[in-house]
Amino acid sequence: MIKARITLTLMLLSALLATSLSSCREKPSDPDRTYYSELRAVKKLVVGRMTLSKMATIDDIRLSEAQGLKQTASALLAAIKPGSRKAAYSYDTYLRAYIDLEKLTPADISLSADGKSMQLTLPAIEIEFTGRDAEIREEHYRVTGLRSEINADERAALKEEMNRLLKEEVRQNPAFTSRLTELAKTKAVTYFTQWGRSQGIDVSIRFKD
Repeated sequence: MIKARITLTLMLLSALLATSLSSCREKPSDPDRTYYSELRAVKKLVVGRMTLSKMATIDDIRLSEAQGLKQTASALLAAIKPGSRKAAYSYDTYLRAYIDLEKLTPADISLSADGKSMQLTLPAIEIEFTGRDAEIREEHYRVTGLRSEINADERAALKEEMNRLLKEEVRQNPAFTSRLTELAKTKAVTYFTQWGRSQGIDVSIRFKD
């Protein structure tokens, strides 16, 4: 029987900015519109990543844990076979935070009359899964006596169960996306502040809900 015991390890990585904004060497004739077009052209700007590490085990079901005739029969068979059968596996899946700059509107950029300061209202941070490791890692393996080896089908089923439980955990526990969102906001503020300085502009930033 596959029994998935999921543990999550968060690894907050430095923000990876997918696209850099170009610097304007000369003051544009229509600053608000030019900056709006420049920012919006970036489209999806990645401002944070999170790695979630999962671990699970495969071992024989105990009679006390069995439910139904099939599991009871498997537990009885396991109980009379000599030896032990247990393995632990892990693998990583990934989340990323991004800002969809195509959602900017002209009203989100307000430049002062002297062109030295800007109020920039950014779209809300969005979170998405971006894939998972192709293979699971074997952390522990012990099969002795007359117990059968753990096969590829069992490992594949375990990986799918780990992935299902992980996504359910992320949906039910907002702590994961909250941490990544706060990290992403900090990185975005730093990034757009530095971009403003490259233009000679003091940029004040806020996010839409």
